[in-house]
Amino acid sequence: MAKRLELNGLECYLLPQRAFYIAKYQMLLVSDWHLGKLKHFRAEGLFVPAPAIQEELARLDAILNEIPVKQVVFLGDLFHSKLNSDWHLFCQYLQGKTGISFSLTVGNHDILNDEDWHRAGLKLTDHILLPEGILLSHEPIVGLDGHLINIVGHVHPGCVIQTAGRQTFRLPCFHLQKQLLTLPAFGKYTGLHILPAHQEARIFAVVDQSILELPA
Repeated sequence: MAKRLELNGLECYLLPQRAFYIAKYQMLLVSDWHLGKLKHFRAEGLFVPAPAIQEELARLDAILNEIPVKQVVFLGDLFHSKLNSDWHLFCQYLQGKTGISFSLTVGNHDILNDEDWHRAGLKLTDHILLPEGILLSHEPIVGLDGHLINIVGHVHPGCVIQTAGRQTFRLPCFHLQKQLLTLPAFGKYTGLHILPAHQEARIFAVVDQSILELPA
């Protein structure tokens, strides 16, 4: 179940699929997908699970079929490789999504040429600023005006939950602290960076198909 969150008066939702939705603009934010990563590693001789980009695309499809979306913004680190067959399948997928615009706030792993992104139908930008003072980028932007909220990806935030039986679980999370909201990585094979606890932070763990806000 999604978790409602209001940012600068905008109705937003944290999705258990590890994505973020801004209702007014029917805008879906997806961060750090790292498509092509497994195929890249296998080409380098590393033993990793066989890539299945169709499964990854089906995950995005499930969201697009569930809620109304007119815009998808990828918050960087979309494709973790040079051109390969995964890239061509991804391009075909985007071109089949008529009626939806796709943008990319470029991340440090987005190494393809601008022409490749444009041929895929992606609009490239460093950041996107919404009228309500919501700033979208891959990494945090330094020196924000006091009213701005910066939504980013990049670090693949995670948290640790301990159960009554003393079991511990490392889970992806949404992390909100002051003017910065960090989204979990959408990709399945990205790892987690456990962020330190902080009194001013709100942490929303992704637990199965739910979002659970952890006590401060």
